[in-house]
Amino acid sequence: MNPIVVQLGGLEIRAFTFWIGLGAALCIALIVWRGRAQPIAHLDVAVAAAFCGVIGARAGHVALNWAYFSAHTGEIWSLSSGGLNWHGALIGCLFGAQVVAQWRKLDSARLRDSLALCLPIGAIVTWQACVEATCGYGVEVRTLADYPAWLAVESPDIYGVIAPRLNLPVLGVAYAGVLGIFVLLLTWRRRLSGARLWLVLALYTLGMALISGFRAEYVPYWFGVRADQALDLIIALWASLLFVRALSLKKLP
Repeated sequence: MNPIVVQLGGLEIRAFTFWIGLGAALCIALIVWRGRAQPIAHLDVAVAAAFCGVIGARAGHVALNWAYFSAHTGEIWSLSSGGLNWHGALIGCLFGAQVVAQWRKLDSARLRDSLALCLPIGAIVTWQACVEATCGYGVEVRTLADYPAWLAVESPDIYGVIAPRLNLPVLGVAYAGVLGIFVLLLTWRRRLSGARLWLVLALYTLGMALISGFRAEYVPYWFGVRADQALDLIIALWASLLFVRALSLKKLP
């Protein structure tokens, strides 16, 4: 899987990279457009968020698979070999955006509202990238006849073994799409300004905690729970606390 979609001379862009790059480009354009009063400063923020997001995504993948990478240290930063983690990408993006926003003295609340719009975009392209690169696949089911056509499909695992599996990417894309519509409505109605990112992030990670319970890729278990589910729940709790804090600060004189 992960076919080549663009080939110019010696340059090859595979489907996974294409979708992730497309999402990054859309989010950078959105952040700059919403911050068009200070376009260069917002471009700095968007580029820093993207750069730190890549670093965080790889670091998160390596950390979750340290049993392997501890014996193959030369592959730790080999992005061409694949392996990114969205939790790490999220933390990296937020860190990079916050640091540069403070340096550039930008309105943090407005920037967070822009990032709230970017979150569903990033989620959708990540799930689509996983379809192309055989990641995010669901557990095997007995037969496709037991499920609606959209919920279970014949698909391969990371080893290329094709079997009837739950179609998790379609659930991930659909859920992210619903959240995208939700945050667009909040933006249009000018509701929860400065707090939208934390609300959307809490809702998304709670949904991912449910979906992750049906994923079939290997991850370590923490206290009897898949590590990705544990991270989903930790981020959901963190985002919920920040959402409550943001609402309380808005009520202060």
